[in-house]
Amino acid sequence: MTRSVVLVCALLLLSGCSPKLTPLYRDYEVVMEAAAEQESENQADVTGRIRTALQAAEWQIKAPVTPNVVATAPRLFRQWGLYTVTVELEVAPLYGNHVRLFVHPYRTYITGAKRKIPYLRGSLARSVLKDLHAALEAEGLDHIGTAQSRDRAVLEKD
Repeated sequence: MTRSVVLVCALLLLSGCSPKLTPLYRDYEVVMEAAAEQESENQADVTGRIRTALQAAEWQIKAPVTPNVVATAPRLFRQWGLYTVTVELEVAPLYGNHVRLFVHPYRTYITGAKRKIPYLRGSLARSVLKDLHAALEAEGLDHIGTAQSRDRAVLEKD
């Protein structure tokens, strides 16, 4: 019995020290102009806003794999002794009134191996997204968070 109590206490202590992990995407809502246009023209306008915001945040745009997204070239964020952390972004307009930003972080080891990081630590998310949030908001894209954060906000209201 004392072993189980000690184990539970150790787990509680360790869980308080764990890093904050967030999903690899962020959602934005498009603030529409007063005069709504046709959907295809609106889609082109949103894509133009995305490109302008990425360039304002000093991300280099590259040719995307699929034509419906705006992709960026890899950007170095951390350089540790054994590996570097690079990040690529893909921004996809969704149904004209929402935009999803996908973050693709990678570790590139000194051996040349490249591994995708399956989550965003809070510090990496802040360094990657700090200038980008402001640039996207300047283009009329309001940050609405992730599905987890929106669900948490709804539950806290109850």
